[in-house]
Amino acid sequence: MSLFANPREVEALGDLYANIWQVAYVTRDLDAGMEELSDRFGVESTEVPTAGGTLMRGDDPVDWDVRIAMGARGGLILELIEPVDGDVDFYRRFLPEDGSAALGFHHLATYVPVGDEEWESVGEVLSGAGLSVQYTLVIPDRVRAGYVDTTPLLGHYLEICQLQPADTELFDGLVAGSAQ
Repeated sequence: MSLFANPREVEALGDLYANIWQVAYVTRDLDAGMEELSDRFGVESTEVPTAGGTLMRGDDPVDWDVRIAMGARGGLILELIEPVDGDVDFYRRFLPEDGSAALGFHHLATYVPVGDEEWESVGEVLSGAGLSVQYTLVIPDRVRAGYVDTTPLLGHYLEICQLQPADTELFDGLVAGSAQ
């Protein structure tokens, strides 16, 4: 079954949790993080491209350089993010304070259907709760993802994702090909 089948309509913040498809961690060293996931958790991951992606803070594009890997073990996708350069402090603040390459929890990702109307509707629900999208990542023909800072309430970010078929197929394939 697809992680993205029949997403719940978002009428309240809690509805976003019905559509969680990914748990994301940050690391100082993506290769070491991928090894950790494999050795300790049995999750094989693969680096995914970010080429062509634009990160915006509000409506303004910002410099952004990260490495990302994704993996699964028969369920939710695990994402690893190595913040490399640019406007990446919203990732780095979750890195372990001891300077190690250990993983730090960053966000839960939720899926909503594609389209501007859906995006605006979710924005209205967020606004009604005093929240908003601080950063938006757009990778053409793949994803529009909005980062909502829920750390004062929950200790992590929430990522709202509109995934194009190329990405939903990729992620469903990762799950299907992982250990069941």
